[in-house]
Parts: sequence; C-alpha cells; structure tokens
Amino acid sequence: MQEELRTFLDQYMDCIRKNAAEMMDKAMPEADEELFSLFEKTGNRLRYEEVYFYRRKYLAVFGCLAILDGDEKYVTKLVEVLKGICSEECWALPAHVHRDTDPGWRICVDLFASETGQALAEIISLAGDRLPEDVKQLVRENIFRRVMDPFLESTPPYRPWEGADHNWNAVCGGNIGCIGMYLMQDEPEKLNALLERLQASLTHYIDGFAEDGACMEGLDYFSYGFGYYVGFAEMLLRHTNGKTDLLAQEKCHKIALFQQKCYFPSGRTLSFSDGSSHGNYQMGLTCYLATRYPDVVIPPVSVARGFEGDSCFRFMCNLRDVLWTRDYLKKEEKKQAASEGDGAGGKSENGKNAEAVMVLPAAQWNIIHGKSGGGMACKGGHNGEPHNHNDVGSFLYLLGDEMLLTDLGAGEYTKQYFGPERYQILCNSSFGHSVPILDGEGQKAGAEYGCSSFAVDEKGGCEIHFAGAYGDSRIKELVRNFSYDPETEVLEISDELEAEGDMPLWENLVTQYRPEIRNGQVWITGEKYACRVETQDAAGGFLVEEKKNSSHKGILENVYCISWEVPAESGNRGIRRCRFRIVPETK
Repeated sequence: MQEELRTFLDQYMDCIRKNAAEMMDKAMPEADEELFSLFEKTGNRLRYEEVYFYRRKYLAVFGCLAILDGDEKYVTKLVEVLKGICSEECWALPAHVHRDTDPGWRICVDLFASETGQALAEIISLAGDRLPEDVKQLVRENIFRRVMDPFLESTPPYRPWEGADHNWNAVCGGNIGCIGMYLMQDEPEKLNALLERLQASLTHYIDGFAEDGACMEGLDYFSYGFGYYVGFAEMLLRHTNGKTDLLAQEKCHKIALFQQKCYFPSGRTLSFSDGSSHGNYQMGLTCYLATRYPDVVIPPVSVARGFEGDSCFRFMCNLRDVLWTRDYLKKEEKKQAASEGDGAGGKSENGKNAEAVMVLPAAQWNIIHGKSGGGMACKGGHNGEPHNHNDVGSFLYLLGDEMLLTDLGAGEYTKQYFGPERYQILCNSSFGHSVPILDGEGQKAGAEYGCSSFAVDEKGGCEIHFAGAYGDSRIKELVRNFSYDPETEVLEISDELEAEGDMPLWENLVTQYRPEIRNGQVWITGEKYACRVETQDAAGGFLVEEKKNSSHKGILENVYCISWEVPAESGNRGIRRCRFRIVPETK
C-alpha cells in the first residue's frame, strides 16, 4: 500500500506540473454574459460551468504549485490568475442566483463562491511571502466583500443553508470557517463568535446523516460535504491547540466508515440517489480519516481520484490530496520502522477487504460482495430522501466490475432536474429503476411514500414491504424478498402483490447493456461477464424498451428497460406473485 501511495503522489504532482506547462502561456477563458444567461433561457448549466471550472483549474494548478514547489514562474502566473478571479462579476453559479428578482445577485454566498473564497484565503496565507502586497490586498478585499461580510453581517440563518442538514451547510460553513481562521487572527473576539456560530450550524449537517453514518445524498456527496467538514475540523483542531475536536463524536466515526461500504472489491461503487457507479474517492480525505479512525479502509488506489478527476477543481481537496497523503505516509513509515524494530514485521493493515455483508439499518441499505468482486445491493427507505429518486425496493447487480443490472445514479443537473419536472426524468423515476410498476404507475415522491418494513438476515437475505411507496389505497401489500449467494452469485427475487380488484403488475429491470431474448430467458452480456434472467411467472413474453438518459456529465446514454407482466393468481385477481432469478453465465 505504501508504495502505491507514493506512486499516486508522484503521478498527482506530475499531472499538476503537466497542466501548468500547457496553461502557462494561455489566458483563462472568459465566463461571459452569453454563457451565464443560458441557464435562465434554456436551463442548461454545463456550458457556463465548463468555463467557470476551467478558470478554477488555473487557480488549483498554480495555487498548489506556488505552495508546494514555490518556483517563481508559478508564482508569476498565479498573480495573473488571482487578478482574473477577482475581476469576475459573480463568484456564484447562474443556477444559484436570481437576477430577475434580486438586484444584489452579484454577491451570493453559494457553494462555489465560498469555495473560491477559501481557495484564495489559503493561497495568500500559505504562499503569502512570494506574492505582491497589492495583490494580497486585492484578494482579501474581494473575499470579504463577496463572502465574509455578507455572512458576518447577517442574522442567522444566512440563506437556507445555514443550519441545514445537507452538504451546503458543510461546504459553505466549512469554507467560511477556514477563511476566518486564515484572515481574522487579528480580531480574536469576532473570530471566536464566527467559529461558535459555524459549529452550531454544522451540528445540523451531522444530524442529516443516518444514525448508521450513511449519506442519503449518495457517495459523491459524502466526499463533497464531509470533505469540507473535515477540512474545517482539522484546521479548528490546530487553531484551538487540540481543545475543539469536531471528529471526536462517534457519529463522525460512523460517517467515516460509510465510504468503504459503498465500494465493491472490483472498485465499482453504489450509485443510489445522485451517486455514481464509478465513484472515485478523495485520497487526501481518506488518508486523514484513516489516521483518525483505525478501522477506516483505503479502497483500491486504482480508483482514487487523480487531479483531473474532479471537474470542479476544488482547491481545498487538491491541496489536501497531497498534504494529507504525505502525512499519512510518514506516519505509516514510522509505524513500520517501529514494528520492524520490535521484530513484529512491517506490513500495513490498510488495504484489507471490508466485510462481505454490510447492512445500513437506518438508511435501509443491504450490500453484499460476490466472489467475482461484484455483488448486489438493495434499498428500502422512502421517496423524500435528499437528492431523492423514486426507488424504494430497487437493487443493482454486478459481476466483477460490470454492473449488469444498474442504478443510473445522478443525471445531468439542469433547471428541470431540480424543479417540478424532476420525476419525468428517467434516472429519477421508478421507470429508471428495477422496481415493480403497478397499473402502469411508478412510485410517488415524498417522505410519506416509502418502506414500512425492512428486515435482513445478514447472510444475503432481505425482505422489504413497500406498498406505501405507490400511494394507491387499492394496494394492500407489496413484499419483495431478496436471496443472494456470494459464492455462486445467483440472486433470487420474489414479489408478492395483494390489491383490491385487478391491478396489473409489471416487473421492470434496468440495464445499460443491450439484452437479448433467448429461449424464453433474458441474457445480459457485458464485455467480460454475462448473466441471464429467468422466470416462470410471466403472462407473455419479455418486452425490451430502449430509452435515453443524460448522464451527470451531459452525455446521452442508452438504457434498456426489461419488463414483463405478472399473471394474476387463478381465482383471485387481486393476488400476483413472481419469482425470478439472475444467474451468472460464461460469455
């Protein structure tokens, strides 16, 4: 593991230097009015954000190198970049401002304005001696005008995020706290009041996690929000000489363990909610958490996020990917030297496999690893979760690193994605998840629509009662049972519906591999693995429908929905039962 981490660090720094060489003689692209207004006119966020975040890439590249290398050529370019960032009309994104109703829209402390402020504060503090005084003053004035003064002069809560139970609280509050500790040391009373206010706010962020530590927004949002929370907590611990430790609470320990539960041995990840099945973890954050909690497991280094892996180029994360990984390596090397001196051998404990069966009872997630490095996961929950999808009772199935039955995760973020049309978008609707469709309808959105019972045997079995997810009084009971064998990797699912009258039940399975119907069975074939779906409980043949999904990166992807109608029980039209099996096959 240590050698892999050294290689990771070398490649990370090489990538930053390579980018610096390519960008050195180029000016930052302009984030102009035409691009800014696209969101207002069409709902498109990506075109403006592509330019905005490319500008932040300049800040990350030359800010990191000015601090870590200190070469004069990097500092000279950084001065140009700092002036460019300070000249921007607005640090917030178009999706977060309301120009039609707010005349003061240019000053908006959103996620990205606060990230920008934190980056600038850290850069002028850590590279300060190398920067001209007038540039440092310009940066400081912009930070206070655009971020700190609006917050400091407000009466709590500032905007909806202060005291919220989601990532905005951690990101914005964590950034503001770090800025304060960098730039307000000469005003101790004011700084202490700020830090107390932020700590009070951040307790609600921690409360937003399930009691088992699960981040209901998805794995990517764990990395995002908790990364900024930990960044603030680490700096506060140093600022208070060890007296205030926000990570000492057991809830934070449980949260820190969430990440490793989302990784299958193959490196693929759970994509529930607005997550991703190709999640890349933050190495710096993970290394820091591993120094705090001995049972934190570092996932395979091959799926750690490199410098180019974050399209937003968040400076706090980039710098700590280097600093915190270096610190972890130093501590591991000391431990190894000490253990070798004791004759105990020097092998690091990290990198070991996590448990094969993991249950998150509060979130109602059941995760099992299979022999191939894949596995299955299913969920209960309700349809009012953060970044909600209407997906109670859904599941995903992997062989090795191929997700043959998928959860699509986050789609493209547009105005519509977070508006009334959210559940008309495939990846958010029941039709984009492997759940039953009842009388042609999917599940309803809202916390009142959910799972009434979730029981697991911790051996691969799970039973979910979720009639209430559909909001139809005719449905008396809907029960789904899962049985998974990690050795054979056979997954068996049974559904039982009891309803008033004759209610059609269609099974719905979702894959991103084009399926084939052969001899009354569905075959799903990936590049390395394959499986077949078999059932005796179909009223007719299988229906395969090709649909389109716009991925989180705005790429249009093919999605295949496999469905079949389940026949009513003879003599009782209100009862329908279906058992189907997913069986691995040799390609």
